[in-house]
Amino acid sequence: MALFGFSKDRKPGGNSELVLAYLEDAQRVRSPLFLRDGRKVDLQATLQSLDEEAGTMALHLSTPFSGERGSKVDLLLYHEGLRIGASARVAELRSGLVVLDLPEDLELRERRKQPRVRLNPKEGATLTGLTSLFEGVGINGTLENLSEGGCRVRVDKALNVKDERRLPLGAALVPVGHTFMLLKLNKVPRCPAVIEPAGKVVCVDDSSGLCLGIAFEKLRGDAVTAIKGLVSSRAGTPPSTLPPKARRKTVLDEEPLERPTRREEPPPAPREKPAPPPVPKPAPAPDLATEPPAPPPAPNPEVESASAPRNPALLRLKKRSRTLLVLGNGAGVDLLKTHLEEEGYGRVLLALDWAETITRLQEAPIELLLVDLERPILEIMEMLGKLQEAELDLPPVVLAADEVSRGIVVAATRVGVAHLLVRPYLLDESFSRMIETQLGLG
Repeated sequence: MALFGFSKDRKPGGNSELVLAYLEDAQRVRSPLFLRDGRKVDLQATLQSLDEEAGTMALHLSTPFSGERGSKVDLLLYHEGLRIGASARVAELRSGLVVLDLPEDLELRERRKQPRVRLNPKEGATLTGLTSLFEGVGINGTLENLSEGGCRVRVDKALNVKDERRLPLGAALVPVGHTFMLLKLNKVPRCPAVIEPAGKVVCVDDSSGLCLGIAFEKLRGDAVTAIKGLVSSRAGTPPSTLPPKARRKTVLDEEPLERPTRREEPPPAPREKPAPPPVPKPAPAPDLATEPPAPPPAPNPEVESASAPRNPALLRLKKRSRTLLVLGNGAGVDLLKTHLEEEGYGRVLLALDWAETITRLQEAPIELLLVDLERPILEIMEMLGKLQEAELDLPPVVLAADEVSRGIVVAATRVGVAHLLVRPYLLDESFSRMIETQLGLG
């Protein structure tokens, strides 16, 4: 038996189940993935498909790939707060698509040797940094995580220190190795009101907004003690090896994310088909101990209507009068737009951020807003609340979230969310019916 199936070209070895468990989860939640090509350049990729039988994985690239078939490449996956690395060989090259042999094993490539704590944007912890007091770059952003050795900040604004001119946010703003003469950490929970160390950029990520990893220098003893206390109260020891993971069940065995509103009766138990008599005989006398064969089940109009083809008149109505707006920054947004267009919706607009969303809402009537942002759910609901306070005419909102609790449902209802989707969700019949219901077509 081969590594990932019965392929004759692959040799057994490696930890195939662990590899598939992580890759299947990463594909499901669209975790960031980077492919390093022959020029040692990290290219952002999207895990499009996995073929267990062939032992391959297909990656979609938006930038040209420099490599040849059979060459060895490195992969870096950011999943569940871990940096996971692997090596693989190029099996096939297509336009915008690279097919790789599945890696034999995965390894933990975590740079941090100290535990870190994640910070909720609601806590209000921010960072201000200056590369120089009189010239250079100044940044301001939200702290996402923190350890005694450094932090990760999502940059909201950058200025030229000399003339206070606004600078564009991108990877070229402050490259790796750039030094901050002054860092000011504000409102960190259970810490002094202001912490002022120096620091150096060790990581730059502009895949979804600009995020910087900064290593601290010259951190005072009282600040170190306070940060240690915060981290120990919220976080555990970082893993030294990749944590074990089991593969999830297939889609057929998983519990559906949206329970049906109608209770369906279980199908009747199968009955054995009686063998045909070899020679016709007179009908025997009725046996009272044997039950008569059950009559065929009556047709269920609800089931028949659910499996019936779409009404062409309904499709024409949607094409003519419905406009949908999708606000998202993940890899699956294009697939969502394509699915809605194939369902017959004539105008499906995309927005990458809130500013573009407001512009779209002010330009033309929008019948439905779908929000699938890779941002904290509380931050998204806070922005929806601000749009309500600004008296912006909001359509029904469908919001995708990683998890849903009773508190989140109550808070979402208050800010105008009509339906909550749990990631990962399927673009299937249930999803299409839900969209029609929100538009008043179902």
